[in-house]
Amino acid sequence: MPDLPLVSDTSPLLYLGRLGQLEALPQLFAPIYVPEQVVLELNAGRLLRSDTPDPRGLSWAQVVTVTLEMMAALPLNSLGPGERATMAYALRNGQMQVALDDRHARRVAQRVGLPIVGVVGILLKAKQARLLPAVQPQLDAARSQGFYLHSLTYQRALMLAGEALAV
Repeated sequence: MPDLPLVSDTSPLLYLGRLGQLEALPQLFAPIYVPEQVVLELNAGRLLRSDTPDPRGLSWAQVVTVTLEMMAALPLNSLGPGERATMAYALRNGQMQVALDDRHARRVAQRVGLPIVGVVGILLKAKQARLLPAVQPQLDAARSQGFYLHSLTYQRALMLAGEALAV
């Protein structure tokens, strides 16, 4: 059964796309919103890598408009437009999770009371829902694709997944 509605920033869509795990999202969350600012960031990413996902082509992703006025409701911060739009949309519409990976963005989201999930949390939920047989290969692949994952977070994720750390 899907969790709370989700508003996604760029990195969860980018890395889940690179891992071939985007289709887990609609099985775990419903509905899924993607701010136009995130679409623009992914469009820029496609100039560098053609395998960067385009949310406009995902039947389950609802692209939404987030105004500067909505973003102004956030505390002052130095976040990028995708992160600000993601949080602003969730705050404006209530009862939504935000998909964020950046540590500073996660801190701001916590300060304003938003539930947060990132790539690691989504992969853990996917394993729990039996959509993935194991988390470790996905985490290793994410790291090889440029996803920063602190070693303690990596170890904790494996522990939560019930997977022994391969030495």
